[in-house]
Amino acid sequence: MSIMGFTEAEPGYWLLAGVIGLLTAWLVKHLITRPKNLPPGPTGLPLLGVAWQIFKGGSDPLALFASWSKKYGEMVSFYVGPKPIIILNSYPVIFEAFRHPDLQDRLSSRLLQEIMGLKNSGIGFSNGEVWKEQRKFTHSVFRSLGVGKKSYEDTVSAEMTQLSSVIKEKKSSPFDPSTLFMQAVSNIICSIIFGTQYTYDDEAFKEILHLVNLNVKLSGGGGSFLFLPIPGISKIPFGKMKLMTNTIRSLNAFIQSQIESHEKNWDPENQKDFIDQYLNKLDETKDTVSSFTKLNLTGCIADLFLAGSDTTATTLKWCILFMMAYPQVQSRVQDELDHVVGRERIPRLDDIKDLPYTNAVILEVQRKGVVVPLGVPHVAAADTTIRGYTIPKGAVIVSNISEVLNSEELWKDSGAFKPERFLTADGELIKRDELIFFSSGKTSLLAVIRLVMNIKKHIIYPFEQKTNITCFLKLLIM
Repeated sequence: MSIMGFTEAEPGYWLLAGVIGLLTAWLVKHLITRPKNLPPGPTGLPLLGVAWQIFKGGSDPLALFASWSKKYGEMVSFYVGPKPIIILNSYPVIFEAFRHPDLQDRLSSRLLQEIMGLKNSGIGFSNGEVWKEQRKFTHSVFRSLGVGKKSYEDTVSAEMTQLSSVIKEKKSSPFDPSTLFMQAVSNIICSIIFGTQYTYDDEAFKEILHLVNLNVKLSGGGGSFLFLPIPGISKIPFGKMKLMTNTIRSLNAFIQSQIESHEKNWDPENQKDFIDQYLNKLDETKDTVSSFTKLNLTGCIADLFLAGSDTTATTLKWCILFMMAYPQVQSRVQDELDHVVGRERIPRLDDIKDLPYTNAVILEVQRKGVVVPLGVPHVAAADTTIRGYTIPKGAVIVSNISEVLNSEELWKDSGAFKPERFLTADGELIKRDELIFFSSGKTSLLAVIRLVMNIKKHIIYPFEQKTNITCFLKLLIM
């Protein structure tokens, strides 16, 4: 007997038979018999699942997820590689799922493990006691450095002054503010982590910005994270994943060089930044199984840059876009700032509570701009039941924030820009739990408000007078 010319005695026969057997088993398990009681969703190709749909050229993963949400409902399941992915598309199911004790674990980043050796590291991709320790320590360091307090206002003020000065120099020439906003926000983060605020033309600063920007672009579009469960991901020798691998390695090398520089000059009596305080914690820690290691320090720093800089910079960009598109909103914000703050000084943290309309505008910017379209992937620690569906152990669970923030059921006339949806009839600010996003905190909010104060003078007015505003709007949304 032979198959395709192979006889039973030939090695190729058994190899081919084995491959056919594995493909048949996969087809039976994933296409013919979907796991019992899994949420509905699209079927895919053997081994690949729906990866070809998500990552093919010109695809828009968020649009794809939105279409699946309409077709299958608030919970959608599919395969990318060997593990099921569960997308949660409504606020009630997201709220229920992430309160469940078995769905608290973050997805362990296979990419970071293989490239950097950062298993269960940092804050964004750690679990259990490691996550609790690193998160608690990071928050305590931020508090000790004055982040979010009056003592840190000078840092934010200096950065906003530098940013406004650079914008003013542009005069009426069209420009893309994306890089400037990333520079401003990242510089504030640099002051916390490295104890240094750079000038925008500093070579070291430009290098880290380039790496952070490139990583954000490569992992953007709502889909790249789905590759993380696949073993050998860092070994792909071409395309986007190869470029991402090289970018993460370069970012890792830069961070480690900064840590080494701090170690050479470390003074336990003068701890001026995050690295200094982490090194002090390492010096105090005698437990050999502690989560406080240099690798974890690297992971925490990478998390702070990748999560903090892009979200706040994107909020700034959307803020200017909507201010230019809705001049009546801009005028009302300016009137409130003039009344509460005046034009003789810059806003302080204490002013935020007295600026309800300005706060409402920023909240609507974050809703309408969908600054963070997908939540951090979680993984099921055990078989779990949500809304009557089974989420199997090891499944990846992702909240579709974009779908929630554009829900017509939650936000009447969701396509319109309406800051008033966050205000009572008396003009008081409303807390809407459905507005789910990575909060930038009070310090970043203050930066947004201070930039808003300069929008009319340095950005809007020159373009109203001398430039086709459409060109600038296109630059903003590129």
